[in-house]
Amino acid sequence: MNAATITQAQNEGLRHQSTDLFATVRSFCEQLFAAHGGWFARNSDELAGRREMMALAAESDAHSPNLAAELRYFANR
Repeated sequence: MNAATITQAQNEGLRHQSTDLFATVRSFCEQLFAAHGGWFARNSDELAGRREMMALAAESDAHSPNLAAELRYFANR
């Protein structure tokens, strides 16, 4: 009769350490994203384009409300 014993490593391996590291990094990124307000900083060119579209929407609001609504919709996207 032959008796064999299987021993398992008692310490965590590299796979467990990398999983913990990625979980920590992800948690940090989520907290950073939430602390920043949930939105990343936009490019100043994008903000200028948004301001122009909102100005056009304000100008066209009197004679074409549907166009103004669409311009506001696209400016907010």
